[in-house]
Amino acid sequence: MMQIIANILSLIVVSLVGVSHCVDHNSASHNKLQSNVCTESPKSIISDACTSYSTLNELNIELRDTLTDITSNTDFFSYYRLILFGKDCPFWTDDNGVCGNIACAVNTLDNEEQIPPIWRAEELGKLEGPMAVHPTKQMKKKRNLQKPLDGRLGINVKESCVVEEDDERDYCVPEDEGAGVRGDYVSLVDNPERFTGYAGEGTRQIWDAIYRENCFSTIPYSVPEYLNQQQRMAANKLGSIFKNQGLYKNQKQTLFRTSHSFGYENECLEKRVFYRIVSGMHSSISAHICSEYLNQTTGEWGPNLQCYKNRLYGHTDRIGNLYFNFAILLQATRNLGSYLKEYTFCSHDTAQNLITRNKVQSLIKTISAAPKFFDQSLMFVSGEGPSLKEDFRKRFRNVSRIMDCVGCDKCRLWGKLQTAGYGTALKILFESENNSRDVPKLKRTEIVALFNTLARVSSSIDTVKYFSSIIEEESRQKSEQLSRTTSDRTKKPNHLEEQFIKDNEFDEQDLEEYRRSLLSSDSTLSENLSA
Repeated sequence: MMQIIANILSLIVVSLVGVSHCVDHNSASHNKLQSNVCTESPKSIISDACTSYSTLNELNIELRDTLTDITSNTDFFSYYRLILFGKDCPFWTDDNGVCGNIACAVNTLDNEEQIPPIWRAEELGKLEGPMAVHPTKQMKKKRNLQKPLDGRLGINVKESCVVEEDDERDYCVPEDEGAGVRGDYVSLVDNPERFTGYAGEGTRQIWDAIYRENCFSTIPYSVPEYLNQQQRMAANKLGSIFKNQGLYKNQKQTLFRTSHSFGYENECLEKRVFYRIVSGMHSSISAHICSEYLNQTTGEWGPNLQCYKNRLYGHTDRIGNLYFNFAILLQATRNLGSYLKEYTFCSHDTAQNLITRNKVQSLIKTISAAPKFFDQSLMFVSGEGPSLKEDFRKRFRNVSRIMDCVGCDKCRLWGKLQTAGYGTALKILFESENNSRDVPKLKRTEIVALFNTLARVSSSIDTVKYFSSIIEEESRQKSEQLSRTTSDRTKKPNHLEEQFIKDNEFDEQDLEEYRRSLLSSDSTLSENLSA
């Protein structure tokens, strides 16, 4: 065993000798890993991105109100078209796909009126907002051009801002692909993302599939091409030793894998980016759940600190991946600026079209004033780049398919929307030509998904800061309480200590030594003299 350890250490030294010569290497697929991965230091650079935590925090403060206004107060961005019902899970039967909480478990009862309202499935998982079926071309011709949905979303909704033509997507499965229905328009404002009680085996199976079934197994990790022959041989031999000793054996993974594991950080940039996006999406959803949590005693919604402590607190890798996703989404939105400058948001309502466009351009102007967030030109540039890119695309499309397996309607809605949002960001970043302004044609749903996903991540960062401030205040109060208790015990022995002294009949010297023993090691000279 000692010989194996010695061999590993020597091979690590040999294989990493060339790292110092790779700082300026242009191939980002195998770039040097940053040492400050997911650190909480505000000024540190986010790993695999081009920006810092502090930059994103400051920018988020500037963007929050505008993002909220766009996604809440414009018809174009506050309604989403998707196939929410009727699509079968393509990976497993739905036995474990239903809600795991008590509310969903009692769905089979004949009389749900016997169940307290806050526990009923209809209260926890239902869609509450108006819905309208996507019209066919014939239906559009028969109906008023300004009311293609026949008023089903409400009399105040500008429907020309909502209805879209069909087109294709790359990184997500189009909602109308392989389906016999044309999808529904859903109000996102009336169906906020929040805790629904959906938990248990169903949720574990979903995230387990996303993390484990979308691993890059077709293209193994290759030794960097810039190493010399001796270093490459050492690196290959090192990998063989790890494999032979069982260090690469697949073990059951938790819902959140640590970003500091050897297998993950040793991967190329593209595979790390894929994992960070999935992990960051998971972190963001967790933040939303903890921010809008149902108190099952009072029936009220509000922040749940214990939920945050259980899911995110102390996990710097999860928080770091959340910020990484913010950088990805910001860069994609920034690249979309020219594309949206002349975009028609509301085809038959000039006033609404102008209002929406001005709000969007104001947001993009603020984003564009900041330094670059993510450099997509460093992706897929190695020899295996084209095949790796295709694998990347297919696997993310696979994630979008998994969302059809979610057993909670509202969770499925926001899961599908945010997966589409990230898919749109990847399409903008990786499918554009050399000129970043040459953005592929996007569907309305893709643009809506991108902006709403950006708003969701922005909200998640606010949530993290909110809970962190509460925890810091708790820690400060506990520290002060401990300090006061220690000080009181040191300077003023309580009645128990006085009784202890009396019972033991201490003389003056013993009493002095006893009182000095209560002093801390860093006590001042005056405290020692007064003891």
